[in-house]
Amino acid sequence: MGLKRKINEDSLLMAPDFGLYLVADGMGGHKAGDVASRMTAKTIQDYWQKMTEGNPPPFLEEIDRNISLNAKHLLNSIFLANRIVYEAQKKPQYHRMGSTLAALLLEDNSVWVANVGDSLIYLFYDDQLRQVSESHSLESEQKNLGMIDPEEAGNSLFRHILTRAIGLRERVDVFITAIEPKPGATILLCSDGLTDYTSEENIKTVLDDFTISLERKVDVLIDEAKRGGGGDNITVLLVEILEQGKWDKFKKRLKF
Repeated sequence: MGLKRKINEDSLLMAPDFGLYLVADGMGGHKAGDVASRMTAKTIQDYWQKMTEGNPPPFLEEIDRNISLNAKHLLNSIFLANRIVYEAQKKPQYHRMGSTLAALLLEDNSVWVANVGDSLIYLFYDDQLRQVSESHSLESEQKNLGMIDPEEAGNSLFRHILTRAIGLRERVDVFITAIEPKPGATILLCSDGLTDYTSEENIKTVLDDFTISLERKVDVLIDEAKRGGGGDNITVLLVEILEQGKWDKFKKRLKF
């Protein structure tokens, strides 16, 4: 957890056998957000376990995007998680629960990035930090429409009003794209417990520090968010690209 919340609503999946990594953040302020994030991670994990066993689940809907078959299965696993959480939240004790999601799928020399909500994915390379996922909040939509000055972003009352989440509607619109990170690049997946309490400049400084290990960078990033207030659960996952087509698959999520 962060410094204030009593319940950890974040969930993490690291499945190197599948080349799959994800961070899910239960909807803050809603009932059973921790249930929703765990349900999301477990559903996707079970889906990909069936994939490795040669028994892929059927597609819930036609996917006509120009993406690879594995990427379509990534989308389908997210659709399935959405449907399961959606059905579960009809129960009174789970009413209106939901989850965000940031997911990474390693495939040959490319990486598929998918997300729903405000759990984000960044690519760091050559001293540049670039967000490669979308932020699905009312503030972000207003910013894209020019209704909010970019310099004022982060102070808006609409920052935490999500326009997309796992489980709140019968169908979910998932952002997905492919990136081709170069050797030496680092990919960061995180819940908004990191991005709400430390700046992208601080994140870049930590990732750029070649004197500390990748594991230590995770700890330092979490410490930075704690110093910034730590008002939410903080989940950080880093993947380092060692050489083309080979991935250093790792850790870690930290709870306080």
